[in-house]
Amino acid sequence: MEKLGIYDLWLSFQTTVNTFQGGWYRPQTDFIQKVNDIQMALWVKWTNEAEKSQQARDNLIFFLKSKNIIAKQSKGNFSIVDPPADYGRFGSMSIVFSGENTYPNPEVDRGVCDGWEDKQMEAEKYYNSLVYSDVKLIDNDKWSACLQHLTKMPTLNKPKATQINEQWQVAPRGVSVVVFSYYIQPSPAVFAYTIAAGNRQTGAGAQIIFDKNQSVDLSWPPTVKNEFIVRLGEAYGLFTREQFLTQYNGQKAVA
Repeated sequence: MEKLGIYDLWLSFQTTVNTFQGGWYRPQTDFIQKVNDIQMALWVKWTNEAEKSQQARDNLIFFLKSKNIIAKQSKGNFSIVDPPADYGRFGSMSIVFSGENTYPNPEVDRGVCDGWEDKQMEAEKYYNSLVYSDVKLIDNDKWSACLQHLTKMPTLNKPKATQINEQWQVAPRGVSVVVFSYYIQPSPAVFAYTIAAGNRQTGAGAQIIFDKNQSVDLSWPPTVKNEFIVRLGEAYGLFTREQFLTQYNGQKAVA
């Protein structure tokens, strides 16, 4: 699937605000810094809305990852799950089980789970016996009561979890592996280019030559370009207004 190119965004931005190359908004400083600020703001906004909005989930399509993760046994009546190294925000959690045992989801990372060794997964009957259950998140202040509830206590059919510090406690205790879905943070975009010298005879100014090999595009679908353009336009308007006021006040002081 195509991603939003940083040079394409730059050209659209220039057209929208009617600026010139290397003008008021410099590519490697003002423009790219604001682009990276905007993408973090959009990431926060849409991860907040993702649970209830399909549009938000579509916008975040390149940031959602799923992994099979080992759940470590604890001294309590729950297992412990550590988040992946690139974890940004929680998406969802589920388990796959057969009988009394939990297994990696064969549809996630081709069934790969670091530290998992079980040859039963190679048997066809294994796939036919799998049951999938979503893990329900419980507030910390209700967790102890949940674990001890006579009729609503966690089971493999209705597993539950809560986040405490930098880990998740998952019950029932027999859960040994979970399917963890989460959002990674956007990587900073990079706008690399060289400058072609201006023509002294014609008076044409220096031109930007975009360096695709050294640049890093945005990890967003092209459908969100307008969101970036609107926010860049607002920032550009504020920037040029401040530039104008600075120059005006300087001229006024000299006069």
